[in-house]
Amino acid sequence: MTMEVPTFNPQQIAQLTKAFHQGAAEASEALARWVNATITVSIDSVDQCPLDVAIRVLGEGDTGVCMCLMEMQGSLTGYMLLAFDDVSGWALSDLLLGRPARSTVEWGDVENSCMLETMNIAGSSYLNGISNDLTVRGRLQVELIPSPPTFLRDFAESLLQTAFMDQAIASSNVVFAQTRFNLRGQALRWTFLLIPDHASLQRLSVILANLRDQ
Repeated sequence: MTMEVPTFNPQQIAQLTKAFHQGAAEASEALARWVNATITVSIDSVDQCPLDVAIRVLGEGDTGVCMCLMEMQGSLTGYMLLAFDDVSGWALSDLLLGRPARSTVEWGDVENSCMLETMNIAGSSYLNGISNDLTVRGRLQVELIPSPPTFLRDFAESLLQTAFMDQAIASSNVVFAQTRFNLRGQALRWTFLLIPDHASLQRLSVILANLRDQ
């Protein structure tokens, strides 16, 4: 028997957005220290939508998409991913490696490592900010524990079908936060998605219902 996927109301989405803003703030601070440059992470939207709509967030057609994917464990389980196009990933790699801008034109082991470490720092900080907010406002300990990330490059549909596998089995609806990155005043085409699995959507619905505004 298929469990019904909870549909969050506007108030729950607003509460979740506050938690994601806290996560973005902590990720901004951690990334600025990591790259030794001004970098900001900001929330574009938090929404619940069909899988095919979420796929279009990252891109369509014949253009490949890069993704650093980490599994999320603890109070909520699922996935967190950082998706980006080649140019945006290479821009960060050039900065971290001390190269002139636009030097990198292909992915190698060193460039992959730069993005994986960036995801490790940004993803851990992002989840920590979310868990801190939910814990304080819900007065119940919420732990979000990331696994080491992996680097993937494929078409958007193939990548997200992998990330959304658990939810896609039960329902075509997913909940995600779309996030923007700005490096030294330059907008990078990076998207941060937090993807709770089906069981965690149920738990998250209960957590959101018990949150108190600070």
